[in-house]
Amino acid sequence: MKRILSIVFIATAVTAMGQNAKVVSAYNAKESGEYKEAREYIDEAITHEKTMGKEKTWRYRGQIYQLIAMSDDDFGVSKAEAVETAIQSFLKAQELDEKERYLDQTKLGLAQSQNLALNLGIEAYNEKNYEDSRDLFLTAAKAAEKAGVTDTLAIYNAGLSAEQAGDNETALEQYKKASETGYQGALMYVYMANIHQKQGNDEEYLKAIKEGRKAYPENSDLIVYELNWYLQNEKFEEARENLQLAIKNEPDNEQLYFSLGVVYDNLGETDKAADAYKDAIEIKEDYFDAIYNLGAMYFNQGVEMNNAANDIEDNAKYKAARDEAKQVFLKSRPFLEKAHELDPKDTGAIASLSQLYAMIGENEKYEEMKKKLEAAKQ
Repeated sequence: MKRILSIVFIATAVTAMGQNAKVVSAYNAKESGEYKEAREYIDEAITHEKTMGKEKTWRYRGQIYQLIAMSDDDFGVSKAEAVETAIQSFLKAQELDEKERYLDQTKLGLAQSQNLALNLGIEAYNEKNYEDSRDLFLTAAKAAEKAGVTDTLAIYNAGLSAEQAGDNETALEQYKKASETGYQGALMYVYMANIHQKQGNDEEYLKAIKEGRKAYPENSDLIVYELNWYLQNEKFEEARENLQLAIKNEPDNEQLYFSLGVVYDNLGETDKAADAYKDAIEIKEDYFDAIYNLGAMYFNQGVEMNNAANDIEDNAKYKAARDEAKQVFLKSRPFLEKAHELDPKDTGAIASLSQLYAMIGENEKYEEMKKKLEAAKQ
C-alpha cells in the first residue's frame, strides 16, 4: 500500500508541476514577445484545477491579453475581446489575492487596460468601426466602475458610438447614465429626444425633454425642442408659454419671435402675431420667413374680409367693406414684394403676389407673376 501511495503522490506532483510549467511557459513567451504561444499556455492553465485558483495565473493572463490588445498582429481575437479579457483577468487576480500581495500590479494592469480600451475606442470610432468602438467604450466604462470610478467620457462615447451603429437601445441607456451624472448638462436630454424622434416615439420624446426641462429649466435648446413638439401637435397655448420664456432668455433671437408670430397667427390673435413678426424683422431685416408670413397673414385677412363683403346685399355697405378689404390687401403688398425680392424663386411668394395683384386690379403685374409661376413649375 505504501508503494502504491508513493506512486500516486509522485504522479500527482508531476501533474501539478506540468500545469505550473504552463504558467511559467506563458510568462516566458510573453517576455519573449511570443504572444500567440503565451495565450495558448495561459488559456490552458486557467482551465486546470491546479492552476485556475492561483492569482499569478490570472495576473499573467491579464498582462498577456493586454499586450495582444496593443498589438496589430492577428491572434484570433479582436482588440475589444482582448482588452475585455485582460480586465476580467486582472479582476479575477485581485479576487484571488486575499493577502493583497500583488494589489499594486493588478490595479496598475486594470488602469492601463481601462485606458487602453478608451483609446482603442476612439481609434475605432475615427475609423467608423462603430460597433467595435461601442464595445470598447462599454468595456472602459465597466472597468472604471469596477475600480470605483465613473468614467463619464467612456459612458458618453459608448452612447455616441451605439447611436452611430444603429443600436438605439444601448445609446439611450448610456445617454441616460451620462445625464444622471450631469455630464454635458442639457445636451444628453437633447440626444435622447433625437433618438425617440427618429423612432417616431412622441411620448418618450416629450418625456425626455420634460425631464431635461426639470433639471435645466432655463436651457434654450430644451425650450425650443419642447416648443417644436407643441407646434407639431398644435398645442399652441403651451407653445406660447414656452416661447415667452425662451424670449426672456434670448431677447435677440429672431427665430423665437418668428415662432411666436406663428403661434399667435394660429390662435387667431393677428395683432400680436404682426407685432411678433415685426420684432423678428427688426432684429434681422432680411428675415424671409417673417417677412413672407407677415405679408401672407395680411393677405389672408383681406381674403376673409373680401369673402364677407360678398355676402352683403346693401351696395353702399358692400362697397365700403370691399374698400376696407383692399386696404388690408395693400398692407400685405410691401411684405410680399420684399419676400419675392429676397428669394425670387420662391413659388409661395410668387403665387401670393399673383393673387394679390388680381385682387387689387393690377392686371399687368398679375400677368407677370403668373408667367413667373408657370416658369417656376416647369
